[in-house]
Amino acid sequence: MSSEAIMSSTKRCRTLNPVSVPDRRYLRIKEAAAYLGATEWFIYTLTWKRAIPFAKIGKRLVFDRVDLDNYMQNMKSAVA
Repeated sequence: MSSEAIMSSTKRCRTLNPVSVPDRRYLRIKEAAAYLGATEWFIYTLTWKRAIPFAKIGKRLVFDRVDLDNYMQNMKSAVA
C-alpha cells in the first residue's frame, strides 16, 4: 500500500468531530454527553433512571455542570 493510500485511509477514520462544550453552566444533551465523554443515549438513560438531575425548559432537557461533576465524583471507585 502506498503512503498516499495510507494517508487517505487515516483521514477517512478521523471524520468524527468532537462536540465543543460551551462555557455556559447549563448544557443540552449533546453538550452534556461531550462533557462527560459519553454518548447521548447514556445521558438519556441516566435521565430516565433519575441518576442525574435535569431541568426542562420547554421540551428541552438541560443539565447543570455542577451536577454532572458531582455524578462523576460519586462514580469514582476508591483505590485501596
